[in-house]
Order: sequence, then C-alpha cells, then structure tokens
Amino acid sequence: MVSSRLLRSPNSNSASMTFREGIYPAAIAVFLMVIMGCAETARVMQPAEGQIFKSKDYIVCRLASPETPTRLAERFLGDPRKAWMVEESNPGAGFDSGQPVVIPLNRANRGGVYAGGYQTVPILTYHRFADECESPLCMPVRVFKEQIRYLRDNGYRAITPEDLLAFLEYRQPLPRKSVLITIDDGYRSVYDIAYPLLRENGFTATLFIYTELIDVAPIALTWNQLQEMKRGGFAIGSHTIYHSDLTQLKEGESRADYAARVEKELFGSKQMIDRKLGQDTWLLAYPYGNYDPKVVAVSKHAGYKLAMSVKRGGNPFFSNVLTLKRDQILERDIPTFVKRLKTFTSLSLE
Repeated sequence: MVSSRLLRSPNSNSASMTFREGIYPAAIAVFLMVIMGCAETARVMQPAEGQIFKSKDYIVCRLASPETPTRLAERFLGDPRKAWMVEESNPGAGFDSGQPVVIPLNRANRGGVYAGGYQTVPILTYHRFADECESPLCMPVRVFKEQIRYLRDNGYRAITPEDLLAFLEYRQPLPRKSVLITIDDGYRSVYDIAYPLLRENGFTATLFIYTELIDVAPIALTWNQLQEMKRGGFAIGSHTIYHSDLTQLKEGESRADYAARVEKELFGSKQMIDRKLGQDTWLLAYPYGNYDPKVVAVSKHAGYKLAMSVKRGGNPFFSNVLTLKRDQILERDIPTFVKRLKTFTSLSLE
C-alpha cells in the first residue's frame, strides 16, 4: 500500500489552484504544495529581489513584466523545453506583469503515480495520408487536421522518443497529457501532408520506415526527405527491411533460414538507416506489430532500446520498453479518437 501522504491525486487542490494578485494567496498556496508534496519541506532561504518565497523545491516570484512559460523555464530551469513544468504549476495563469508565479525546482513523481492511479502515455500510429482514402490505413487530410487541432487545443504535448525512454526508465517525469505520434512504413504523403501540418501546430513525430521502400517509387519517401525531417525534429526508426512478419516461417523456409532472416531484418535495417542518416538507430516498430520472445531478444541484441507493437493501450512507466503498445488510428470520428488519448489509469493506491 502506498501512503497517501506521499502520493497526491492530479485533481488535488494544489493541482487546481490559480494564483491571483497579492502576496498572501500565493505564499499560502506554495506552503500547501510543499507540505503536501512528495519532497520534504526545505529550509526557507532569503528571497532575492522579486521573489516571495524560495525553497529547494519551489520559487515564487512576482513578474516585473509579462513573461512566457518558455522564457521562465529557460531562466530558472536552464531549459526552455521544461516550459510544461511551469505551466502545470500555474494552471490558468496569464503570466502578466505583477502576477505571482510558481517555479518548480525539482522533478518529483518521475513515474506519474498518484493516490488515485498512474499516468499512461498513448502512442498513436498512422501510415499514409490523402485527400480521399479508401483503405483504413489511409487518413483523410481533413480528418488528420481535426485530430491535430484537437490535440493542440486540448493541451496535449507531442513528446520525443528520448522523453518517453527517460520516463520508462524512471529518470524524468512527463507532462500529464503526453502523447507520442508515430507514422509507419515510409510513404511520400508523410513529407507532403503530415510533416508540414505537424510542424505548423508545434508537433513532431517518429517515423518507422522499412528500408526497401525508400527511394524506390514516387509514392515513397527519399533519404533526402528523411534527412530534412530529422533536422526538423522528427525521429527515424526501423520497421525492418522488407516488412515481413518476424514471428512466422515463410513457406518452405527452414528454421536456420528463418533465424537468419530475422537477424538480417533487424540488424540490416538499422545499419542502413545509420549509414544513410548518420545516426545510431535505437527505435523499432515490429512489422504488423508481431513479436515473440525470440524476436524481442534479437531486437535487444541489435541495439534497439524502444520497440513497439500495435496492441491497443497506453504505456505506464513500468511498461516493457521492447513491447510497447500503440493505437492504430483507423477510425475517422473525433469521439473514437479521443478514446485513444487515455493519459491516466484510475487505481486506488491508498
């Protein structure tokens, strides 16, 4: 049993507070958070100019001029990418001149565990895009735009594979509404349609390519396009060489030939991507989402650190990093899409 003194619900008072004008509401709010939080209460140090309160866990300061969470994160935390920590500590804040704001100095609750349950990370999977689609693996442009707008307008953050790995290794927390966007295979429509739309809305994605497709036809991505998207913040992972099922023997294939094929698919695709893109490829999506213990073992030996299926569901911090779940986005209505965005699993831990 986990003590409720150590774990707080994400819906607790400290998470829903808003900070208004005046020194006393802000100071009281911070003392409540320090008392109720995971860390021990720190010795209060003499605040610098503009500061109302400071401990090893929090700073509360009154803004001398309008600010943004990004600038505050860069100033106080040394990393503008930690803007989400500032935003989540100041729900509803406008960051206007004269407003007290909370700056969290530690990264407690690295696993997203609370008294009422635990955080899960949904991984969304797409394949190709077009104005009009017949296959369920093709996403119409208008629907994709609606989905991306929904993510943007409802506070979801597209994380990177590095962020996800750090969370799964219990090294750092994630924003509460984190999502990883992935796109499989390597079709040209990723570059023509998805890439500009995602960038326009401040999102990135992870591309899983099977190398035999790249540069071979007008419908496929080129290595130059992959290089450009990588420079734009997109991650590139392996989907093997030929996209063959790694768990099944082909007709007439011997056990020895099957084992050699699995190794070639996993090692060979990584080596090709490494050479073409100048990277150490550590991301893998199993073809058809299929894996077994032997395939997982070879994947680990090849150097993959994250590997993904297409089994539905989210990923808490205690997930197996080589059998992660992903939701294929096949349906085209927003209510079903929203169901794929579950970021918290309710479970009483008191």
